[in-house]
Amino acid sequence: MSHQNYNTYKEYTAFDFIEDEYFIRWVKNPDDQSEQFWKMWVAKYPEKAKDLMLAKSILLNLGYQHDPKLSEDDYVEMFEGALKRSRMESGKSGFLGLSFLPALLKVAALITIVLGVVFSVDQVNLANKEAASHVAMVTKQSPLGQKIITWLEDGTKVHLNAGSQIIYPSVFSDSIRAVTVKGEAYFEVAKDAGRPFIVNTEKVRTTVLGTIFNVRAYPDENKVDIAVEEGVVRVETKSTDQTDSKILRANEMNSYDLSSNKSYMYNIDPEDVFAWTNGVISFKAANINEIVNTLERWYGVTFNIKLKLNTDKDFSFRYKNKSLEEILDGLGFAYGFEYKIDDKTITLY
Repeated sequence: MSHQNYNTYKEYTAFDFIEDEYFIRWVKNPDDQSEQFWKMWVAKYPEKAKDLMLAKSILLNLGYQHDPKLSEDDYVEMFEGALKRSRMESGKSGFLGLSFLPALLKVAALITIVLGVVFSVDQVNLANKEAASHVAMVTKQSPLGQKIITWLEDGTKVHLNAGSQIIYPSVFSDSIRAVTVKGEAYFEVAKDAGRPFIVNTEKVRTTVLGTIFNVRAYPDENKVDIAVEEGVVRVETKSTDQTDSKILRANEMNSYDLSSNKSYMYNIDPEDVFAWTNGVISFKAANINEIVNTLERWYGVTFNIKLKLNTDKDFSFRYKNKSLEEILDGLGFAYGFEYKIDDKTITLY
């Protein structure tokens, strides 16, 4: 049996752990590989931290050496004998009988009394927090002018648009899959009915089980857009005094205004919203400020605008794999400007 499979241990009780050779070797003689394995395992199954910590303390406090010939009843008898000897030496009496307890609870209770191993709720919570702190958080960032694709450990595929960032744990927990996005990301979420997939942005949380959707949350746009291509998602927006929840289906978008704390629902053309994942730059009724901000991210350039442009004029276009010069030619004709390119600086005049 391979001991490098997290699922091997997900149903283990404390008693199972103290019978497991790999676990015993880690407790007695930890190395880098086993330390990393068990830290990641507890992070993946935090609800099992109590069993693992109990088993570890039993082994450490008893100087236990595993004997496969001993049964669970043998261990209980051994611990009861230790208790009786302890009572005789201390002169204490009145200990309640343990026949009503399952064998594992007998072990836990006896170890607690004889050796002072205390397992409070606070300690278990602390163990969970410490385990979570050992999970490496991964940050992926797409530079200006570049788009990247990354895969999460659950099989979810993420497209990051230029100038965007995603933060996620190297291993998801057993209950949820949560990530944080700044900028724009397109998700193809692996289906897992038991673990909702959650995307956090400023004031907006999106929850799905398995679907394809887009999150746009650039800091300079003062809004968060959630658009669904396939499946169903729940979008929760938080204002000062309340949380609003909406259900989105295919070809629907929720746009949350960060200034007014208001949400707006739209039907969308998927070819406009999701076009960027196929190398298409698309604008629909966008003003020049929106266009410039997008071009800066898309091509990794900076605009220096020397003239006053009509920001009330909207422009719609779609370009696939076009050069920046070709796009500027079209915009210059529409808005009446000339341009000059100096390395990564574009001057409009």
